[in-house]
Amino acid sequence: MSAEPAPAPGAPTSGRYWRRGEEPEFGRVVFFSDAVYAIALTLLALDLRVGELTGDPDTPASMLRALDDLVPQLVAFAVAFALLASYWLAHHSFVARLDAIDGRLMTTNLTYLAFVALLPFPTSLIGEHEANPISGVVFAATLAVISMLEAVMLQHAHRAGLLRRRLTDREFRSERAAALQPAVMFLATIPLAFISPTVMLVSWLVVGPLAGRWLGQRARRIAAAEADPEG
Repeated sequence: MSAEPAPAPGAPTSGRYWRRGEEPEFGRVVFFSDAVYAIALTLLALDLRVGELTGDPDTPASMLRALDDLVPQLVAFAVAFALLASYWLAHHSFVARLDAIDGRLMTTNLTYLAFVALLPFPTSLIGEHEANPISGVVFAATLAVISMLEAVMLQHAHRAGLLRRRLTDREFRSERAAALQPAVMFLATIPLAFISPTVMLVSWLVVGPLAGRWLGQRARRIAAAEADPEG
């Protein structure tokens, strides 16, 4: 096992660290993370079961009624799958920018993956009990924790000098805001769950893209300013 002090461009890391390409240490973290995501995405579909058919089970009407009862679970599956996929893409992008990992980042990543693995549970909860506001609260809170842990990992990687290219302070603040934006949205919309969890989910479709667009424009302005400081 290779471990030596990291040549951090910023604050030095403490303890053990592993560089990119040092197998199996760095690679194991990446492969394990991908495996947890793959399992979580698969588990989302396991709760999609058609209930017992009422009336004559051989008639199309009985099947259509059963599928109609399954709609809340299908909606919860679609929302959770889309969010988990976006989290995986963000995690993939984050790992691609790492030059090294250390023990603290590994521990934070494991905590992050614990909530990723947990997500099928609140997804099942809101799918089966969509009228109960607590199901929406648990679902939103779990997603908020995942987003906050993304920001924690970014902050540690930046301060410990684990990134391939050190971010400027403006770039770091912009990226941290982008990582925290979903958490703020999920927590801010929790009161809507007490009106209806469905209303809360729909609000994400409106607030999420608008906030993402604004943060994207802000990040591009910052990148342009960093590229042309005299402009």
